[in-house]
Amino acid sequence: MLNNNQIYGVDDNYHPPHFVLYLKHTYLFCLLLVGLSCSRWEYQDPSDPVDLQAPQTYLSLMAADTIYAGLDSLGNPVYAIEDDPDPGIIWDTLSQAFTTITTSKQNLNWWGEDVDGTVIGYYYKWNTDSTWTYTSLESGTFFVPIRSDLDIFEFEVKAVDNDQLIDPSPVRIVLPITNSAPTINFRHLSNPMIADINGDTSFTFPTRTFIWDLYDQDGNETITDIFYALDDTCGSCWTRMEGDLSGITLTDLGEGDHTFYLKCRDIAGAGSQMIQFPDPLHPSEAQVWKVLPAEGDVLIVDDFPLDAQNNALDWYTTIFDTIVGINGYSVWEIGDELPYSSTDVTANLKYFKHVVWFCAYNNTAAANDTYNGAEASLVNFVMGGGNLFINPIDYEDTTFTWFPMDTMMTINRSGLLWSDKDIISPIDSTLNLKVSHLISVRVKGFVPDSLQFAVNKEIYHMDDPVDQWDEWEGNPTVCSLGQFQISPTTYSGKIVIMTLPMHDGYQPKLDGNGSSIKLFHYLFDEEFIE
Repeated sequence: MLNNNQIYGVDDNYHPPHFVLYLKHTYLFCLLLVGLSCSRWEYQDPSDPVDLQAPQTYLSLMAADTIYAGLDSLGNPVYAIEDDPDPGIIWDTLSQAFTTITTSKQNLNWWGEDVDGTVIGYYYKWNTDSTWTYTSLESGTFFVPIRSDLDIFEFEVKAVDNDQLIDPSPVRIVLPITNSAPTINFRHLSNPMIADINGDTSFTFPTRTFIWDLYDQDGNETITDIFYALDDTCGSCWTRMEGDLSGITLTDLGEGDHTFYLKCRDIAGAGSQMIQFPDPLHPSEAQVWKVLPAEGDVLIVDDFPLDAQNNALDWYTTIFDTIVGINGYSVWEIGDELPYSSTDVTANLKYFKHVVWFCAYNNTAAANDTYNGAEASLVNFVMGGGNLFINPIDYEDTTFTWFPMDTMMTINRSGLLWSDKDIISPIDSTLNLKVSHLISVRVKGFVPDSLQFAVNKEIYHMDDPVDQWDEWEGNPTVCSLGQFQISPTTYSGKIVIMTLPMHDGYQPKLDGNGSSIKLFHYLFDEEFIE
């Protein structure tokens, strides 16, 4: 009921003149007389109850670019775009609109009012639905199932009250909706860059993971299909995947050059452009993808990108030509970056029983400690029974989960370790090595965390210091073997870490007193045997 102030259109602080008050009092007196006369001669018959009233429903959208939509006198949809709508038509606005149309993703809000009760819920329906859907919510996000590039949809909603009465006149909105084709792109830096692999060819073993990002202006939920093909884009060459995937790992790839193709499609059948790797349109990425077979039981990992001439790699391969034969090992040249997906790192290691990982001689910005990024994969490899030899040089901390250390110390604070220094093996003096060429980087000694290992064996330590150039104290360990206990009867593979550089990219460093090949013979003849 309107209050007195509302009758006169004034607020509560307004004080009318006296003649207005007189008229108001007279008016109220007349109302009182009418009320008394009605109550005296008229009454409500209890046997004739007042009819219950159905609720009313309202619908709104918050428009970014406003379009007005409505129905003309013939029931046809009409739109007012950047124009004032005709006042003779009931209009509503569209949200998230383009110049003339909106997208399939719709955020709708509705509410109801009931003069004699409470609104307890709503029924809504799109014109594509055969039945009404009940909800107690007053908003919803819908992805309209677009059937063509341009489609017209109607949305209706009606309130229901606590007396189970339903609004007989559902509120309706008409939406002109266009479909936007989806896009698909490989994840940034997920494909190797020429600058990182030091060449135009990406070498992988028979496992390769591809990662991508999807986008659809209508909402990524409208993307229903992703397709990939390998080497050929014929009609039957494509394999379908679900539209919500962001990557796939290909396994058992055949040896040789390959090309990977990718595209996607949305609910309306609109397709993206096809992308591929390698792609000549992206000259900064690898232009050749070559799959190598996983040969032998040994993987040599070249983590020395500054060794442009592969002198260190050639030195290792010469050694293993002797130990396991030319077909007994494979080579993985990492470059400056590991594969984007750790799945590929783990898979590459698991193809083999033994991994020999050598690192850059000097720790520069261009030669990162790539092995740190492979930490989880190295742990999985060792815990799965694989044997690891690794030769990190100037590491900065003791946080290797695959080789826990109690302490570490710098052996040569000056950054020089002169030749002719003996490297002593407590296992067998015939294994003793000697520094054959000046080592001009800081190197570390360490104490393994014996509490973490079930087996802990020292393989090499420094000889006693003899002059002012020997900056270490005692006999710090520089090579040690560790093994974890997995269960009461099961042990992990063996991890051997050597912190003196085996090769600097120009020449071997520990070839005095025979050759450092003795270390690898010992490992593969005594420790890494099954």
